[in-house]
Amino acid sequence: MLKPFSRYLKAVEEYLPSEHHPLLRNSLYLAILDWYTDGVDPREAAARISNAVAG
Repeated sequence: MLKPFSRYLKAVEEYLPSEHHPLLRNSLYLAILDWYTDGVDPREAAARISNAVAG
């Protein structure tokens, strides 16, 4: 059984292109944890990541 944050990471991953998935476990992990604790919807978190990567 996945813990709540792991489920959140999986949900964010679903809304991202596969080439962005490594960012979730590496450089953006703490930012995503912060968004999780702030109650940011996974879809919004994915949009933030996509916008940042797109520049």
